[in-house]
Amino acid sequence: MTDSIDLDEIEAGAESEEGETPNHGDWFWRGEGDPDAEAEASDDSDVTGGVEAGSTGSETTVPHVPRENRNRPVGMPTEQGGAGGASARQAAEDERNDGGVPEDASGPHGGGVDEMTMAFTYEAAKRLTDPGFVFAGAAWADWVGLVGEVDAHVLNKFQRENGIDADFFNGSGTGPAERLAEITEMSMFFAERMVLVGTADEEWIAEEAGWEFVPVGTAAEKAGWELD
Repeated sequence: MTDSIDLDEIEAGAESEEGETPNHGDWFWRGEGDPDAEAEASDDSDVTGGVEAGSTGSETTVPHVPRENRNRPVGMPTEQGGAGGASARQAAEDERNDGGVPEDASGPHGGGVDEMTMAFTYEAAKRLTDPGFVFAGAAWADWVGLVGEVDAHVLNKFQRENGIDADFFNGSGTGPAERLAEITEMSMFFAERMVLVGTADEEWIAEEAGWEFVPVGTAAEKAGWELD
């Protein structure tokens, strides 16, 4: 695994090809392309994307990280009943020390860098009429997370009650901005674009973490989500 990734080179390479179609999800973030034309977009993961209108999302495969202890909350230490709470930097260092990273790896997964990671704040997610539907249907994002200025058990309860299995969220003792800032080139959730959807007074979270920020109202209008 390389120590760093030059995103400028990645973007320059992508723009060098004339006539290239917009990236998956650009219709949402940049107003380019057609969402209907992306319905059959290729997806190398085993995640099921779109859901039917009116569905609660409970019958779809929600984006998640496959793991043996799925019944335990991610982001919390195993000794506290969680599935693990190591930071991205520590996890990457442990993997390198174990010899599990090939020298020619070109991304955090041993391959190319993903296109987009999206996170919702807890306050923004609460405004969604059907959070489970939104999380399951966010097919343009490679990874979807949930962060907030609340305890980990509050985020766990919210996910359980709404049929959500977020790929990552902040645990007790870790603030939302700190959790997002941990998603560096060494993290499996790292992507070319990292976007936080939050309420108007939560833009500071994205600023501290170095993420893009989109107000939940703007995101809902573009994606057709209903707000409560």
